[in-house]
Amino acid sequence: MSLDHETKGDVLVIRFTDARILDETRIRQVGDALIELINRTDEDKVLLDFRRVEFMSSAMLGTLVRTQKKCKEYKAKLKLCGIAPQIMEVFKITRLNKLLDISADEDAALAAFGKRGLFG
Repeated sequence: MSLDHETKGDVLVIRFTDARILDETRIRQVGDALIELINRTDEDKVLLDFRRVEFMSSAMLGTLVRTQKKCKEYKAKLKLCGIAPQIMEVFKITRLNKLLDISADEDAALAAFGKRGLFG
């Protein structure tokens, strides 16, 4: 499988292990695995770590939107991190960088989960 996961504190950290996520069959498998992990976890914070991913098909963007919707359904917070500059450009063009909460790396994302706003 092209995913690795662990729980850090109260955050489910899911790491993509493939450098390339291009094949539609693989994207479907990854999407199913993401949803299964989210369905099984008790954590209300989910971090997707893309640090190993160098190339990603635009079809994967739909999978990320579905993952975001699943997290909202469970009232879980979703963050992404470690996105390569060339992939970040696609996020900006599609404006997904506005929909998805993106941090530079895992440490920054984990720290951001702990921050609270003015009202709570």
